[in-house]
Amino acid sequence: MERKSHAFVTFYSDNNVSPVSQDITDLSQHFQRRESLFRSLGILPISVHNASVLEFGPGSGHNAVYTASLEPSRYSLVDGNPLGLERTQRILENFKYKNFRVIDSLFEDYVSSDKFDIVWAEACIPQQSNPILVLKHLSKFTRLSGIFVCTAINSISYLSETIRRLIFSILLPDGSDSIHYTLDLLRPRLSPHLLNLKGMSRPIDDWIIDNIIQPLQDRQLLSFPEIIEALSDSFDFYSSSPKFITDWRWYKEILGQDRGFNDNALACYYRNNLNLIDYRYVFDAHSTAFGKDLEAICSDSWELMTQIQQGNSSKWQAIFDLLAEIASVVEPVTPNTALAIREASEWLQDGVSVERELQYFPRWWGRGQQYVSLICKSA
Repeated sequence: MERKSHAFVTFYSDNNVSPVSQDITDLSQHFQRRESLFRSLGILPISVHNASVLEFGPGSGHNAVYTASLEPSRYSLVDGNPLGLERTQRILENFKYKNFRVIDSLFEDYVSSDKFDIVWAEACIPQQSNPILVLKHLSKFTRLSGIFVCTAINSISYLSETIRRLIFSILLPDGSDSIHYTLDLLRPRLSPHLLNLKGMSRPIDDWIIDNIIQPLQDRQLLSFPEIIEALSDSFDFYSSSPKFITDWRWYKEILGQDRGFNDNALACYYRNNLNLIDYRYVFDAHSTAFGKDLEAICSDSWELMTQIQQGNSSKWQAIFDLLAEIASVVEPVTPNTALAIREASEWLQDGVSVERELQYFPRWWGRGQQYVSLICKSA
């Protein structure tokens, strides 16, 4: 019987890797980054103190160091990767933290009668084979009026990475060789790109393993609208990082069982989602129709990429045509992004030669993942 493959866990375990480490040499800077994220999500440090926290997918525990420092009353960390669990246990013990418990479990197998004040699922639901199912399962451990935090990745924010995944398909059309050999091929081509990210805190090899080499051809993204719509019966939108929600309603008029937090969040999203395509720029609000059209056209890029990585080489021309179309759509507002998309497409078509000097593509990155916090209104 063929063994069932689990997103992230199977690849990590088979290759004995946990490619999600962070550079915390400067602990103060690391804590400032995490505090900034928590603040953006509406979670003040004092609100974590003495709270119960459940975290799914702590990776190697580097981010958990900050959460544990806030002294929750109990802190449970769930993961199915043995190496990641071992590293999480070790790093928290090295910092002399107490009141934490590391739990070896696949997400979908985790069961508990306990509800938690804060449930945290960072960078572990998008790219599952059925992210909506996982999302609903993990969120149900949030107590009434508690906060559930997860991350979204959509086809707009991930377009630049989707294209970078195709570098792998050009170099190794029949699939991966050993990780070390594949890294040697990809590192010289992607290192110049990653060095353009000023806030990069992960080792380059870890990023390449996790985002480029890891098989994702049978996985799905998870967008902000999909999260809101899937959880709308039990959760209200609270905050996000980056922030793109405004609400000009008078608080005295926000009444009733459905107070419109989710509808307002979705409306703001579709008027601002062009901002996800290029982290270098901030654009004015656009029409909802443009936002929905952009969402639809970019979603085809992920689908075509997965088909190519499943071995369907007939889809290459379709992806090149699609990239040309996306470039034309965004060019009036963000011409430098359009130049980067066209250059990336040309580079792929030319065989991704390491000798070619690229001007625009290496500096172009989308806003990758977005963080979303929601308040449980019906447990």
